[in-house]
Amino acid sequence: MRKLALGILCLTAVLLLGYSGHRSYQTWKQKHLMTMARRFLAQSDWRNERLSLLELLRVNPQNVEACRLMADLEERDRLPVALSWRKRVVDWNPRSASDKLALAETAIKLHDLKSAGDALGAIGEADRNSVAFHNVAGSFFAAANELARAEAHFKEALRLDPENPALELSLAVVRLHGTNADAKFGARNILSRLGSNPTNSNLRCQAIRELTVDAIHNHQKDASLALSNRLLQETNPPFTDRLLRLEALWVTKNEGFKMELASLQREAQMDPSKVQELIMWESGKLPPGESLSWLQSLPADTQTNKVVALLKAERCVELQDWRSLQKCVEKGDWGELEPVRLAFDSRALRGQGLTEAGNREWSLALQAANNQEASLVMLLRLAGEWNWLSEREVILQTIVAGHPSEEWAFQDLASALFASGQTRSLMQLYNLQATRTPSNLAAKNNVAIMALLLNEQELKPHQIALDLYRESPTNSSFATTYAFSLYLQGKKTEALRVLDSLKPQQLETVSVAACYGILLEATGNRAKAKKYLDLASKVQMLPEERKLIDSAKRGLEQSAAPKS
Repeated sequence: MRKLALGILCLTAVLLLGYSGHRSYQTWKQKHLMTMARRFLAQSDWRNERLSLLELLRVNPQNVEACRLMADLEERDRLPVALSWRKRVVDWNPRSASDKLALAETAIKLHDLKSAGDALGAIGEADRNSVAFHNVAGSFFAAANELARAEAHFKEALRLDPENPALELSLAVVRLHGTNADAKFGARNILSRLGSNPTNSNLRCQAIRELTVDAIHNHQKDASLALSNRLLQETNPPFTDRLLRLEALWVTKNEGFKMELASLQREAQMDPSKVQELIMWESGKLPPGESLSWLQSLPADTQTNKVVALLKAERCVELQDWRSLQKCVEKGDWGELEPVRLAFDSRALRGQGLTEAGNREWSLALQAANNQEASLVMLLRLAGEWNWLSEREVILQTIVAGHPSEEWAFQDLASALFASGQTRSLMQLYNLQATRTPSNLAAKNNVAIMALLLNEQELKPHQIALDLYRESPTNSSFATTYAFSLYLQGKKTEALRVLDSLKPQQLETVSVAACYGILLEATGNRAKAKKYLDLASKVQMLPEERKLIDSAKRGLEQSAAPKS
């Protein structure tokens, strides 16, 4: 027994040592991969930085720093998936206000104001009284065109850090886009002063950019050309400044436009990020055929870049050149954009009348999305652009089922189902919402009204309607549902008393007016009923509601017809 015990102890020690060694190796491997990623980042070797980070995340998917760096990488290429990485960082590090601010900033850059607003809203009060918070909040409201709120945040940021010229610039830019003539004049003076700063080149250039955009917007030909030229006199002007110069030349119909465009095309041809910026500038200004021809003339290595391939695909769709589109997306691995590649392949096949093959590719696109929110959102955008309504509904249903916190998806799906008159599906959606959040009385009311329209008694709509009315008898929606419940039970007079207790302005709300008009017609008050039925008839409604309204209006017509 002593020998057995000794053997077990030895085996346990070996196992523990092995486990400890494996854990140490895994820790070393993560540190090594992070060191490599940072080295590649310093060398601007984005490809190898990505490979190092992806391998690190394979070892440890919860490595927050790796997720941050992946977000930076994707944001550099302006890819929507950057938002997914930022959200992952916040999921793993929910108490970090700085990560929530980074998420908001990325969302603003990608024009996803819903995600930006949610991120800012999730920051606790204790972290809101900071320069960083007010600066990002100011940018958010400026992007949402709520200039007064943006100005308030930038003013507060400047109060907290009065020596910060970048905040002074942001405040001036907001005022420049306002309507107050005196404020705009003052903003231009501030930007002119900042644009002459001899020591801070970043600040100086940004001020000149804002003045250039202002001059272009106000059709000041000489000023826009002079200011954009000043930008190019700076040391190593970025590609975006050359694009701004191109904009000034294009707007003013300057003869140097074509020469400058050709110069930018030569500079961009080996750099996918510059290709993307140039194509984005061309969108809406130059014919898509010209942009596609240039993209197709790029070096092979540039054309196979997933961002450039995506740009080519978008131009092919604009031109409805389905064969070129299929050729563009039939090969290559687009990485996290693989669902998008398959979606474009589906569009190409359907465009050529190959519906069955196109449907298969779309199914593969959904599989490749793997219920990842960022991928699903990209597919949702494409389905919307292509007017694929049923495919869009399926994606929304997937997001609602797999990502319950995304309220926007629920609202979009509810609107789509309502617009297409799918009452039963709408009832099931509201029932899901009511089940997930039992305290949501509005969801319960929606379940009740849909179930009453469909006569789905297993959901006990009459009892739900009664309970909600007892909970809040002054709520016009609850009162309407309860009155409709009484009407269906043959209690017409009692139902009418419920709605008569509401205020006159509540009765003219479309949803209330429909039920009120039906009750008035049913109880013989046909002269009064016409006003409310006419109100209800002016808006879209569900098929079952329309049937009830039409029946009540026929009753009015029959009563008004002369008797023989």
